[in-house]
Amino acid sequence: MGKKIKNKDINSRLIKVLMFQLLFISLATIAGVFGAAKVVENVLIREALEGEAKFFWEAYSKDTEFPLPKTMNLTGYFADQKAAGFPVELNNMTENFQRVALNEKLPIVYKTEKMGRTLYLVFEEAQVGRLALFFGIAPLVFVLLLIYVPAFFSFILSKRAISPLVQMVKKIESIDISKASLSELHFEGLTGDAEVLSLVKSFEDFSAKIASMIERERNFSRYASHELRTPLTVLKVSLASLKKRSLDEKGLKIVNRMEPVIDEMSELLEALLVLSREQNLVVSEYPMLINDTLKQLVSQNILAFESKDLKIEWQLNQLLESRIPEQAFNIVISNLLRNAFAYSHTGGVITVAIKDKSISIKDNGVGMNAEQLEKITQPFYRVDEFSEHRGVGLGLSIVDWLCKQCDWLLDFKSEPGVGTEVILTMNNIKILASKNEK
Repeated sequence: MGKKIKNKDINSRLIKVLMFQLLFISLATIAGVFGAAKVVENVLIREALEGEAKFFWEAYSKDTEFPLPKTMNLTGYFADQKAAGFPVELNNMTENFQRVALNEKLPIVYKTEKMGRTLYLVFEEAQVGRLALFFGIAPLVFVLLLIYVPAFFSFILSKRAISPLVQMVKKIESIDISKASLSELHFEGLTGDAEVLSLVKSFEDFSAKIASMIERERNFSRYASHELRTPLTVLKVSLASLKKRSLDEKGLKIVNRMEPVIDEMSELLEALLVLSREQNLVVSEYPMLINDTLKQLVSQNILAFESKDLKIEWQLNQLLESRIPEQAFNIVISNLLRNAFAYSHTGGVITVAIKDKSISIKDNGVGMNAEQLEKITQPFYRVDEFSEHRGVGLGLSIVDWLCKQCDWLLDFKSEPGVGTEVILTMNNIKILASKNEK
């Protein structure tokens, strides 16, 4: 089966975009708040403390009895004021403006020196922090809510806008185009914007046109193939009649030259008929014995290669039964057998085996390399353009198409100069008996 393309769900993409937007806005806002807090601490509070220190020194220079600052948030100390509850932790300051651990707190301390004395201003910003929480964090939460709510509604509206497209994609995915007609692609009941519905309508019209063109091409191939079968049958019968007569060497050469060309034309017509048939393959009404059908197909197809004196080695380990498309099975096995017969050396051995639920056809012929193996199911590709085996290169292309329609697995193993093995694995196979059973 072909590789299935993995599609990313558009709804999950919208959710990711929404989450990314909200995360980015939140991080940017929080970073802005912390940045503002640092500005307040390093600029505004420092300027305020510098202003307080300047005011105090001006007043102290006029009156040495001027009291040190003492408020709810600000306390002043002189360095030589040891007996008045001076915090000894202030002696460890390394900068003029920094935080110091005092009484399990981290107040901001500003140190200045003047008139032979050292002044410490200790600022307790706890009250300021509560005010910042009230006037900073609360507005931040409110602003984020104002951003989140419109973003969420934008997501809902975007989801509704693309909903028809999502439904259209699910409808397309629910239909196996390889097994159904494009005319089944209808999208009734979809609602959405005018632009989206116009796109859906255009897609419906386009698929209907393609379906019509495919049907026209299929009918042409079917009718042309049927009409050409009659003259080919006449030519085959006439050639067979001519070969029974006593012909001179020149006449026999002409007949032998015409016979493979007619066989090649018959093969091409068979390919056209298969490709022009309806997609749904008819399953046999009654269970079919795979072993008997396989033996019959080998007997029929080896007749065209009598001159090669090929030997058939049977390894039928199981007796298989199944209700499968009999015509498809016959075409697949016949093509695989003809390839094995055609590319085997004279006197070669063809091994036909049944193991578990798989059929194996193995030859000891020319074999193929890895590059050739990749191309063998391409239409009109031939492994050896100059080999004695004539053909149009459609056999394995048809086999590959039929296997995909029936959900069968086809596996090729080959080595140049050693031979090729083809393994066909089918589903819904019943094993009636096995050689290993007593």
